[in-house]
Amino acid sequence: MLGVTVFCVFILGTATALDGDVRLSGGSSQNGRVEVLHDGRWGSICLDGWDFNDALVVCKQLGFPWLNRDDWNYDGGNLTELVWLSNVQCKGSETRLDECANDGWTDHQCAETRQAAAVACMDQEEFKGQLFRLYLHNGNGAFLEENEGQVILSYRKDPGIDTRVYLVCDQGWDLADANVICRQKGFYSAKRAVTDSYFGNHRPLPSQEIAYLATDFACIGNESKLIECPANFWFQDNCTANHQAGVLCNRIKEPEDFQLRLLGGSNANEGRVEFHVNGTWGSLCLKKDYTFFDEQSDVICRQLGLGYGLEAPQDDRFGRGSGPVVFPTYVVCSGAESSFAQCYMPHEPDQECLNLEGSSEASVICSGPIPGKRAHNVQILHQ
Repeated sequence: MLGVTVFCVFILGTATALDGDVRLSGGSSQNGRVEVLHDGRWGSICLDGWDFNDALVVCKQLGFPWLNRDDWNYDGGNLTELVWLSNVQCKGSETRLDECANDGWTDHQCAETRQAAAVACMDQEEFKGQLFRLYLHNGNGAFLEENEGQVILSYRKDPGIDTRVYLVCDQGWDLADANVICRQKGFYSAKRAVTDSYFGNHRPLPSQEIAYLATDFACIGNESKLIECPANFWFQDNCTANHQAGVLCNRIKEPEDFQLRLLGGSNANEGRVEFHVNGTWGSLCLKKDYTFFDEQSDVICRQLGLGYGLEAPQDDRFGRGSGPVVFPTYVVCSGAESSFAQCYMPHEPDQECLNLEGSSEASVICSGPIPGKRAHNVQILHQ
């Protein structure tokens, strides 16, 4: 019998690098000298002009969510023989380094530093470790309702130690950005993105270092953390005076069928307030000595397209309805809500409320329509 020798050849598939791809060399998988591929050859990048935004783009291009805040400017050591880029000027919102402005693709001499650009990236586990903690509070340092306030992030270099506090500049601050903040805090969505230091200017404790996180955030709205959003001018020194960003968050999802109507008034601008919730029209019962504040009546009138609240009578002058109580007595509105269903309601409706002495059904007298404003999802009736 003849012997047969068989040679097996295993061909391992490898990803083909593309022009503009980057890699790290001389360190680890997370840090090292940055090298970029061009015309089929790998080359380094001059340290000249290299900054945080450039490093952030490299880390994101490599699949890391963030970079090491305190060691981002990793020592890359000497340049390679071929140096492809110099004076890279990323904004921080780019997804690839070759999208950033630079001095052109050529063999640079790096006259200023003769050093290579490098990065130190943060992996997903470090990123999930809550190195950045998010707070909402006012300019005096006092906490407000937990679902509203000035946006403040603290960075912890070591667990349990807040080493630096970052504020957010309001340039470009919008509802998509605020939605990310609110969801990061565990709320349903944002009611409003506020600017112009709406909650005051933050005054730090003597031991705190204050810096500014970024400006021109461009969140899509599906990010889980603010620092996942593209932005400009990361860790800049300052904002324009009185331009710190804030948010007001919705605690709950608004019922899809939620509506309002006014009944029993002599005109369309006044009446007993009835609410449509889960297929049923009902009322909000006010217990004796409970005040229906201006913020609540303002939200109702605005949602109805009837301007703002002038008065909230609590004497049942517009009569009582026949439906159930669908909202509790204790409702907290900030006044910024676009819908009454977005106000905070910590208790369930009390069906016995209307049987109590001195109770009444919520009523409002509104200013009337303001030119340029439109009502939405409402019914306005009067008898």
